[in-house]
Amino acid sequence: MKKFLLRELRCPKCRKSKKLKLTDSELETDDEIHEAELVCKKGHEWTVEEGIPLLVYPPLSAEDKKWIEDYDQMAETYDEAIKTYDEFLGVDIMKEREKLVGFIPMEGPATIIDVSIGTAANFMAISNALKGQIGRFDFHGLDVSRGMLRVAQRRLTDQGITHSLVHGSVFNIPYADNTFDLVIHSGGINTFSDIPQALNEMLRITKPWGIIVVSDEGLSSKARETEWGKKIIENNSLFAAKPPIEHLPDNAMHVEVSWILNDAFYQIVFQK
Repeated sequence: MKKFLLRELRCPKCRKSKKLKLTDSELETDDEIHEAELVCKKGHEWTVEEGIPLLVYPPLSAEDKKWIEDYDQMAETYDEAIKTYDEFLGVDIMKEREKLVGFIPMEGPATIIDVSIGTAANFMAISNALKGQIGRFDFHGLDVSRGMLRVAQRRLTDQGITHSLVHGSVFNIPYADNTFDLVIHSGGINTFSDIPQALNEMLRITKPWGIIVVSDEGLSSKARETEWGKKIIENNSLFAAKPPIEHLPDNAMHVEVSWILNDAFYQIVFQK
């Protein structure tokens, strides 16, 4: 990652210290950071490994660790595995991901974060849909799976997409308040141990009037009554999940709930 991309990070331990600085201050703004030490104003120390700041705090629960271990193990084969959803659900998921561009400001710069970025499929789709415009976007990605982050880093680098990836927790996102124009979370929230906290954090890092888009497995009420829907839920119980709108922060505005991917995933869109 480049040095200037550190500017939006905050210490996940003291939380109020907005900026993390390199202990080696000789690097120039556009220099790449591969291995380094970071420190906040209160002296809390963190590391950068393979160009990724390691900012998970506090330690993950046993429940969350179980899911992360699974994602670490499947990281290299995840993109191929997820293609089974195309046939299973009768959709082209990568083409569907391109619809995220509808939530991006049409003009000017835009700062975007994918929370639980996985293999960076959302950013790859945005890049495919908006060829020639990628230079106006500031892409950030957060994940607790280092395996997924390595794959995301490789894919984005191969495509020449400037990015900042962080190893961090969705329950304590190490970014400053009011940072992003668009916050994306696709898949994962159904398994989170603290859904209200995750949604609060997503809203906190969003700029006033910014947009948050959250989606995950969860059939529409109509689809779950069909034989097709019943078979899907039988094969994967996550598709029985319902939109967690009861956990949205009180200050979430203009909440809209819809179903995407052939009525198999719910999508919650709200603003700050």
